[in-house]
Amino acid sequence: MAFFRKTATLMAVIGLVVATSIAASAQPTKSNLDVVLERGTLIAGVKNDYPPFGYIDENGDTVGFDIDIVNYIADHLKVELDMRPVTSANRIPMLSNETIDLIAASMTITQERAEVVDFSVPYIVIGGKFLVHSDSDITGYDDLADKTVTFTQGTPWGTKLEEEQPAAKHLVFQDKPQAVLALLQGKADAYVDDAAPLAVFAQQHEGKLKVVGEASRPLPMGMAVRQNDSKWRLAIDLALIAMWEDGTWEELHQKHFGTDPEAGFIIYNWKL
Repeated sequence: MAFFRKTATLMAVIGLVVATSIAASAQPTKSNLDVVLERGTLIAGVKNDYPPFGYIDENGDTVGFDIDIVNYIADHLKVELDMRPVTSANRIPMLSNETIDLIAASMTITQERAEVVDFSVPYIVIGGKFLVHSDSDITGYDDLADKTVTFTQGTPWGTKLEEEQPAAKHLVFQDKPQAVLALLQGKADAYVDDAAPLAVFAQQHEGKLKVVGEASRPLPMGMAVRQNDSKWRLAIDLALIAMWEDGTWEELHQKHFGTDPEAGFIIYNWKL
């Protein structure tokens, strides 16, 4: 936990320095922080098909790791929370057109995305894996030549797959359940995505599906906001830092992933 706090604090300091340097020239006329405080509501884009980050429970409620974190942020800002469902494909457009104030939807920080949105300090680090049939011999990219691989639109997996195995066939869907169903129906040989939700899907279809291989090195996830609003980004960073300092982050990690965060940040086993 100490390492994660030190890393987060260091990144926050770096963010402060960058924010200070651009504030005079790039700060919008009115920060989104002011808009949220005046409105009294934080409008957050969240996923509802991506356990354990965001999903619909048996009561029909949207719950998950990201959901609890964005609730904490809203409480920290002393505003109400309005959650809007997003997908990997529409979350950035919804942020850009000001439908939402914040993306809290398991969003990996990448250079490509950083060209169109700004990110908070990371709040978790996770790697990618493959979901395959339980009797499959697939263990990695080398085994995917001439195989059909499914993933969801708006994620970086299509580019990664093209780089690692150009001979693979792509099958793209809008949401995660469609990708899992395609795999179960034999329309795809593998589904590539973040390790944590794949572990959930494998558990839900125990005996039929399994998680294998290393699809990517561990990468950080962050909250995304519109560019050039350092005041709003800093408010999110400070809320995340407060969450680490008071122990809430560790409690939520244990609650949703069932693992000790001190053991590592890459999550493979999550209990439904």
